[in-house]
Amino acid sequence: MHQGGAVGSLQLFGGALQAHPHFHLLLPEGLWHGDTFVPLPPPEAADVTAVLHRVPRRVRPRRAALEQARPDEGEAGLQEASTQRVLLDVPAKRPGGRRLAVAHGFSLHADTAVHANDRLGLETLCRYGSRGAVAESRLRRMEDGRFEYRPKRCGAVVLTAAGLLLRLLALVPPRGLHLTRYAGVFAPNASLRGVVARPRSPPPPPPSLPGTRPPLADGPRRPRLDWAAVQQRTFGDDAYLCPCGGRRAVLAVVTNPRTAEELLRNLGLLAPRPQGLPPSQAPPQLSLGL
Repeated sequence: MHQGGAVGSLQLFGGALQAHPHFHLLLPEGLWHGDTFVPLPPPEAADVTAVLHRVPRRVRPRRAALEQARPDEGEAGLQEASTQRVLLDVPAKRPGGRRLAVAHGFSLHADTAVHANDRLGLETLCRYGSRGAVAESRLRRMEDGRFEYRPKRCGAVVLTAAGLLLRLLALVPPRGLHLTRYAGVFAPNASLRGVVARPRSPPPPPPSLPGTRPPLADGPRRPRLDWAAVQQRTFGDDAYLCPCGGRRAVLAVVTNPRTAEELLRNLGLLAPRPQGLPPSQAPPQLSLGL
């Protein structure tokens, strides 16, 4: 039995802060037969058109259910006002052999490919599909108090503060909506999950110092990112990067405030405590159990 897989990223926005729901799908060019990967030829323009014409038939029943559970008039009007682009029917094959089809208000683009050894290109595609709705580098405040947003492929969008806020509210995903979805062999409970997933080696534990807490008991642990890695992925700041060019390492975690102040003073990073002043204490309300 042959099995395939896909990783989908749902985006509810377009490049100009307009409501434009669409999917980014990462598909392997082949199927798995047991532990063997069987490559398949890339799709033709006619295949893309055939797939696109099946989409309205699949979506129409679900759209009717959504219309019955339509949100309140304010939210519906907000989403309608933020929708700017209308798709028109165009031929599936454009000059240059692009695999692109547009029909019935839907578009399907299947002309982007990444080599199996191009890990950086694959990472770029994954980041593109999971990016946020707003790029702060493209947003600036004008002298008259309005805001200007410059997308990549169209002119600038000028909005008032209230208009910008309404646009952003329309792009907030509904509660409980999964923006990243895994199907087939990439699903967490797939039978062939071990074929496509690469096991990660756990990082070495930090060295223990006198006076620090002992490590937790050994056992199965769920892999997670530390705060430094989360900050780097979110804000681009590497906390482990030293100004000298080297890499910092975590030697100990100090949770006692007095011990932390003493260490900072010994390192010259905190001013000495003024003489004659009593040490700071916590508010007495914390000891009342209120």
